[in-house]
Amino acid sequence: MVLLSKSKVIIFATLAVLIVLLPKCKQADKSNVNTSENTSCVKTKSLNPNGDSELALLMRQMYDSLNSMNRLIKNGGVPSKFPESFLKILKAKPTTSNTKLESFDAFADDYIATLRLLYNSPKADLNKNYNLLVQKCANCHEASCPGPLKKIYKLKLDI
Repeated sequence: MVLLSKSKVIIFATLAVLIVLLPKCKQADKSNVNTSENTSCVKTKSLNPNGDSELALLMRQMYDSLNSMNRLIKNGGVPSKFPESFLKILKAKPTTSNTKLESFDAFADDYIATLRLLYNSPKADLNKNYNLLVQKCANCHEASCPGPLKKIYKLKLDI
């Protein structure tokens, strides 16, 4: 019978634990599930406590676009390429089914119409129409999801 030293037993035990837990870490990374069993394996946390839905991700892109446009307009620039991907707002899957109230489609249609107006604006009307678009975002969020309102209002330009 071969006797193993205490250090070899510790090494083998550690390897055995790693072999058992490593697949769980990989599975947790893929599914981003946050359970007590695998919390040490999850590396990143979602910005949204309910997960990142298609609609939430789209709205973050919309925010980033408005933020960039804010700087562009302040520096005398004019927006050029209409963001066709934002038209997905009507079809984008929300975080939860009750996120899209009955009024959501009307707010989304109003947003799209104002976005088109902004991209077709003469330079003299850019500030006004940009702020109108920011207000359209705020109107919807006041009705259903007030969390980002503070952030949205900071996008407004001083006229």
